[in-house]
Amino acid sequence: MAWRATLPTATTSFVGRRQEVADVRRMLQRSRLVTITGIAGVGKTRVAIRAAQLMRRAFTDGIWFVELSGHTDPDSLEQVIAHALDVTGDLAAHLAQRRLLLVLDTCEHLADACSALVQYLLRAAPGLHVLATSRQALRAPGEHALIVRPLQVPGTEGGADQDVAHVESVALFLDRVAGVDPEFEITEDNAAAVAELCRRLEGIPLAVELAAVRAGRLPVDELLALMDAHGPLAHADAGVRRGRHSTMQAAIAWSHELCSAEERLLWERLTVFAGTFDLTVAEIVCSGQALPATRVYPTLAGLVEKSIVIRERDERHTVYRLPDSVREFAAARLEGTGEPERLRTRHREHYYAVALAFGADRPGRDRVEDVVRLRADWANLRAALESYAADPQAREHGLEMGLWLGYLWMFGGMARYGRRYLERLLPATRCPDAVRRDALLQLAHLAAGRGDLPEARAALEQAEPFGGPAVVKMRGTVSFCEGDLEAAERHLTEAIAGLTGGLPLTNATVELGLTLMLAGRTAEADEALTRARALCQAEGDGGTAAWAELALALVRRLGGQYAEAEPLARAALRTQASLNVTFARAFCVEVLGWLAADQDMPARAVRLLSAAHRLWGYEVNPLFGSPVFAAERRRYDRELRESLGQQYGRSVVEGRAMSAEEAIADALSTGDVPVAESVPFWAPLTPREADVAELVADGLTNRLIAQRLVVARRTVDTHVENILAKLGFSGRGQVAAWVTKRRQQAP
Repeated sequence: MAWRATLPTATTSFVGRRQEVADVRRMLQRSRLVTITGIAGVGKTRVAIRAAQLMRRAFTDGIWFVELSGHTDPDSLEQVIAHALDVTGDLAAHLAQRRLLLVLDTCEHLADACSALVQYLLRAAPGLHVLATSRQALRAPGEHALIVRPLQVPGTEGGADQDVAHVESVALFLDRVAGVDPEFEITEDNAAAVAELCRRLEGIPLAVELAAVRAGRLPVDELLALMDAHGPLAHADAGVRRGRHSTMQAAIAWSHELCSAEERLLWERLTVFAGTFDLTVAEIVCSGQALPATRVYPTLAGLVEKSIVIRERDERHTVYRLPDSVREFAAARLEGTGEPERLRTRHREHYYAVALAFGADRPGRDRVEDVVRLRADWANLRAALESYAADPQAREHGLEMGLWLGYLWMFGGMARYGRRYLERLLPATRCPDAVRRDALLQLAHLAAGRGDLPEARAALEQAEPFGGPAVVKMRGTVSFCEGDLEAAERHLTEAIAGLTGGLPLTNATVELGLTLMLAGRTAEADEALTRARALCQAEGDGGTAAWAELALALVRRLGGQYAEAEPLARAALRTQASLNVTFARAFCVEVLGWLAADQDMPARAVRLLSAAHRLWGYEVNPLFGSPVFAAERRRYDRELRESLGQQYGRSVVEGRAMSAEEAIADALSTGDVPVAESVPFWAPLTPREADVAELVADGLTNRLIAQRLVVARRTVDTHVENILAKLGFSGRGQVAAWVTKRRQQAP
């Protein structure tokens, strides 16, 4: 079965920590909330990621990583997590249907908000497990906390070279030195110095890694002498006990002293970024005043070499980020200088320009690609928006920025944040009438898209006095959503005559086509939607084009033109899959399920419709609350049950067991290709766990199961624990009921 994970890809090998990783895994089997605590730089995140990777089979809906260090607003915590999970609707309702592991990284500055939200989500979602990292426990009921301590350091009594090399902190040091000096090895001559270095750094992994970068260029004894000369890291027997936090800060301070003036300057300026950043934006935001843009790349490369900045690569991009401890050190140096305010202003002005370029009409562009790019940089966009919202003198710019990002709100799965942002700024912002009108219309559109028609109507009524084709268009949109097809057709037709181009025109034309289709005028609907598709292609408007293609597929399906309808629906799904809008993907899979039923592929149809049912979740009203579409779903359900008989239950299980990625891949395939081999009937259990589960259902104790399977009792105990963890159950009776249901569904 395919498995989704958003865990960061490690750029260095994982060294040591076997016991901690095992403890985390064991705790997650016993508790649905585990918090990994420890000082800065001790490796909490690495332990969490490693443990999560090794538990992938236990979570059928994947493992989702949410990095919180760049987020400071506790009120928007739920939105941050929802965005990371591609959830556009109610987060708790979405999680309620799923078995997944949510990894919340760096929670200490939002500890109270994280504790409250996690408790709420765990109550709402019985299949949810949360693994958090924080410098302090969340203090939530049922929480199990694990303190990650520094790595083991060599004893003062010395030992053989090979023995020292196996001590955890020394092993980490040697691994990281090999990245800058592959010839480095521990010898009789340097073993004592390496051991002393790791002792002075108290086994703190980040401190060891920073020192290893220097050790690749200097003999270790010279490195120790430099540490003595610079002073921040004293001998362990200096007579004063220091906290490990100060040791970490001292190691970072020492690295700072060894940086060039340009590297120090760039390091401090990079603290303005809320998440990752690329080279281009670093050159724009961080250059100037003793750091020309042409010097940013070599300076950034120097910081990467020194492990101050982490570089992350995928098949499309190279981005950079600052580790939390390193960021905190530099941010503290800027306090009271006025530099943070200057950097935030420059940062938000850059992202205002990004939003302006994104929102401008540029025929021939690929808006879908733009949406994907902006979603990847969402942390920084959001930081810029929040900076504008917090500044009374700049809120007009913030409102304008929100308007320029309207396409992202509508087609990038960000509607909830966009609506909240507009609702927050509109009452508090003085702005020109044109800006207020556009903001009200955008708010009406976002509310209508979420099914909140009273809110949409209220925003539209406030915009009515401004008049114009855009207001008329929104009347048509709201009328369409309310089911008043006659009024929708009238308003949309009038708006199309008055609009000159851009997103309002393409949207109005698609909505008119849908209105005509629902009114039973398929020929007129086909003409309007064909025209809308051509307009979208000319505008580079892939998001609206996907809806036009899906609507065309529905129209041609009604005319029995299945060979034309299916490629259109697949094209729409490919676009919506890249945009990651859950309800849009769900509707595409739904329509392809209908088409499979129309073309006498009942098993495929049931599989796709069951997968679509799961994709819909609680994102919006399933099938948008349309009575027409709901009637179609009921008709197909009745006919397919009669057609498949006992096979119907098997196909339902296959569809509901598929991940979103599997469902999309299946929908994009041609023909009725069964997926039973890739989605086991007993998923998420392994074959051996399925055997144990069946014997549990038959009433056998663990001792009798061990005798029946000729295995150790301890092995059966482990299998039963895994079964309970995977299924989210608390007792054997639930397992028995689950097995009984599976047996009833078997063909």
